[in-house]
Amino acid sequence: MKMNRNKFFMQKLKVILLAVMMMVGVGAMAQESNPMQEPELKEDFKKDELISFVKASSKVEAIQMGVQESMANAVKDEGLTVEKFNTMAQAQENSEEGIQNESAEDQKMFNSAFEKIMKIQDEVGGDIQEAIKEEGIDIEVFEQIMYAYQNSEKVKGELDGVLLELQQEQNTQPQ
Repeated sequence: MKMNRNKFFMQKLKVILLAVMMMVGVGAMAQESNPMQEPELKEDFKKDELISFVKASSKVEAIQMGVQESMANAVKDEGLTVEKFNTMAQAQENSEEGIQNESAEDQKMFNSAFEKIMKIQDEVGGDIQEAIKEEGIDIEVFEQIMYAYQNSEKVKGELDGVLLELQQEQNTQPQ
């Protein structure tokens, strides 16, 4: 039972990190006009930075849950399904033709939904950055830890350990 719960929390951390990477990455792309470069792999984080990272990631996940619903509603309000929108977005990104093969009406709905989604992401970018800063961690350090989590078994193991410690502390506190 305890092992299953630990696996659940490890999986949850991975999902949180993926979601955070997407949102922080969108915010960074909106703020920078120069091409993004991969950050240098840093592996020597302080424990309090890792703790702040895990706590901030949790806050960001909560923000993103609401944002996902808002984005889905924006797509539906324009007359598209989320699946159709995602298919069109992927075509736009992966092929030279983009969405030109779609009907003019679908293209118009897609473009309008895309604009709404970009506006939502712009609005939430500040909320995400604020949530990260509230936990006492720099955006830059947060991004370095996120990158290291993906690319360093050492940092991944340390973060997984911090997550377990925080979970155990939470379980031992009276409710």
